[in-house]
Amino acid sequence: MKSERILFSALVVVAILGAIPQLANPAWLTILVLLGLIGGAMAGNPEPSERVLVYVLAGSLPYFSNNLDQIPAIGAWLNLVLDNLAVGIGGVAVTFLAKAIYGRIIPS
Repeated sequence: MKSERILFSALVVVAILGAIPQLANPAWLTILVLLGLIGGAMAGNPEPSERVLVYVLAGSLPYFSNNLDQIPAIGAWLNLVLDNLAVGIGGVAVTFLAKAIYGRIIPS
């Protein structure tokens, strides 16, 4: 299994753990951002379409996940998991943006 795949699997697991009320701690968000930053750095040189997908997902996932609150019993929990996942994806988006700017300033 590639290390990038393991890292993104860890991002999903931490997003789920951060949504459990008994384990609620702001440190989970810091871990999610760090995993996202590292995952974005390890992703190599993504295609522009992949970068746009990550940017749109990071911005729109929390908005659309709010609709899950309407589902009885598990909707609020699913909303929190997707919000946590969006924090990690935001870290990936920041890294992709930094790499794209770096590539424009210093051509290879």
